[in-house]
Amino acid sequence: MKLIIRAALISAVLHLVYFIVTFGIGFIRTLTYEPDIIAEADNVVVLQDEVVIVTTGAPFLFVYTFFGITLIAALLLTGASNRTMRKGSLR
Repeated sequence: MKLIIRAALISAVLHLVYFIVTFGIGFIRTLTYEPDIIAEADNVVVLQDEVVIVTTGAPFLFVYTFFGITLIAALLLTGASNRTMRKGSLR
């Protein structure tokens, strides 16, 4: 049970980092955007003045990736613990 909880925590942290990085990149791109006014002088179009930063896609995709990364993390943790146990028994 301890292994599954650790794997789920690793998966949650990786997903949280993904969301923070995705939001951060969008936020920085929004702050640093400067339109090329000279190139757009002939084609003037009024745009909205509000920006919405969201992700698009299937919401259940994150549930599937959460369980998938949890499984992979559990396998890696199991392999790492087996490897350390084998190293200890050889001494």
